[in-house]
Amino acid sequence: MLESGIPKERIFTENISGATEDRPELNKLLNLLHKGDVVTVWKVDRLGRRTAHLARLLEEFNEKGITVKSLTEGVDTSDRSSRVSYLLMSVIAQNERETINERIRCGIDHAQKYGTKSGRPIGRPKVSSVKVQHALDLLASGKSYRHASSIAGVSLATLVRRVQAMQQKNQFTRQTSIFETIRQDAI
Repeated sequence: MLESGIPKERIFTENISGATEDRPELNKLLNLLHKGDVVTVWKVDRLGRRTAHLARLLEEFNEKGITVKSLTEGVDTSDRSSRVSYLLMSVIAQNERETINERIRCGIDHAQKYGTKSGRPIGRPKVSSVKVQHALDLLASGKSYRHASSIAGVSLATLVRRVQAMQQKNQFTRQTSIFETIRQDAI
């Protein structure tokens, strides 16, 4: 917007959904407009998401002698063909909104069907404590982290996290071979 020559104090940014007709920043803009003004928007759907609302705005703007210019879509409502384009963009904006809502609803329904109440992802299943204990036993007997995680069927990251937690509580000791002891003494 700044690149198109609009002063910063004349840029209205809304944090409320375009589907909502009563928006504070839009209302401020509408109160400032006079005959001959041009409302410049990034895209038509930034002005609103409902066809009826955008059509009412266009009618109100036409009555007051105000034009709408869309930077992205190249719409300028000063002529009849651009007004038709504006209305087509409003239909597309409403369709996009309805499609997004439908996808969200389907995703939530699917998630609820397969075991979650909120629709949030269930996440990775917890590793059974039997598998983790088996991996810890293998580690304690001198096996490497990779070997223990592979044999027990536990991810390496899970095994490392569990060992670190146990070491902080002094609950884990690892059997070392005589060669590891010699190497550590040599250092």
